[in-house]
Amino acid sequence: MINLYILFAHSLLNPLLSLKYLSKYLFSAMLAVICMGFGIANMAIAPVWAAPYAVRVFDGDNITLVDRGIKTKVHLACIDAPELLQDEGQHARKVLDNILKDEEIYIRVFNKDKFGRYNAEVLAGGQNANKVMVSLGLAHYDRLQEKDCQGYAELELKAQSEHLGIWVKGTDIVSPSQFRRDNKPTFRS
Repeated sequence: MINLYILFAHSLLNPLLSLKYLSKYLFSAMLAVICMGFGIANMAIAPVWAAPYAVRVFDGDNITLVDRGIKTKVHLACIDAPELLQDEGQHARKVLDNILKDEEIYIRVFNKDKFGRYNAEVLAGGQNANKVMVSLGLAHYDRLQEKDCQGYAELELKAQSEHLGIWVKGTDIVSPSQFRRDNKPTFRS
């Protein structure tokens, strides 16, 4: 079902996508809503953005959804987790993997970034994985996406005041974005 949502979102982002494909997905979405109204189909009860796919966690803020060999890269919106070579980077990756493991995954796509990844909030097990990472102190709140992100600044302040995760030694730390700039040959920016 995630393919329906992502293709629909992609068609809004890419006006060159054929109207034929867009109308096909719009028809499918309308049919699901009609079926749900009549209680005809169980599949219509699940949101259009549910993902029954395998999830691979790359690091603390990047995942890949895999379905029959098709890979869809997703960046967790509103957050910037430590790079794998930074303190807490490996830990952030493991925690995100545990949050997503064996859970039904839902995503709410905001946009597509310059690397072709979907920026999205990821929901798993009834919790917003993006917000959980910030509240555990395993990710910074990324203020560049401020208009789409509510509640993140408060979660970050709370994690800082409780000295959780990356904030264990205080707030004077190297941010992931600064780490990437300082190590530019290693990372794409």
